[in-house]
Amino acid sequence: MVLQRPAHAIKAEIVLAIAGKLKSPGVAVAEYKNLTVAQMTKFRQAALKQNIEVKVYKDSLVRRAAEASGLEGLSEFLTQQNVFIFSEDSIAAAKLVAEFAKTNEDMKLKAGIIEGAIMDTAAINEIASLPSKDELYGMFASSLIYPLRQFMNVVKEIAKTKEA
Repeated sequence: MVLQRPAHAIKAEIVLAIAGKLKSPGVAVAEYKNLTVAQMTKFRQAALKQNIEVKVYKDSLVRRAAEASGLEGLSEFLTQQNVFIFSEDSIAAAKLVAEFAKTNEDMKLKAGIIEGAIMDTAAINEIASLPSKDELYGMFASSLIYPLRQFMNVVKEIAKTKEA
């Protein structure tokens, strides 16, 4: 019987937890080198408002979790100081980082995993520029309501001409 050292057991549990999180619908990897604690706190608060989880893990543990999950292509993005953002919405994590990076140039969106597919920097930035699901619903509702508003304006004008 081989006994596992306690530190190895703890790391194995962390790797399993990370592997589970990497299966989230939306995952973003961002470099946060040179961000202050205040900036990082502001980022975490913005994430918390959107029910997005922000975690910092050692790259070696994420690399092991990615390999265990069959996401070997993620390893090339695991350099420097990374923060990992997990969301239940496919593009919410990438959008959050992209929005935050507009005012904090030290945060850089490096990669992402959307619906199990690894996206490089260019692809994840393109996806981050897309409207969110809620914004799309709003645009759709607006497009449905617009003709009704126009019709109501025509009816009002006809009513005014009939009164005069």
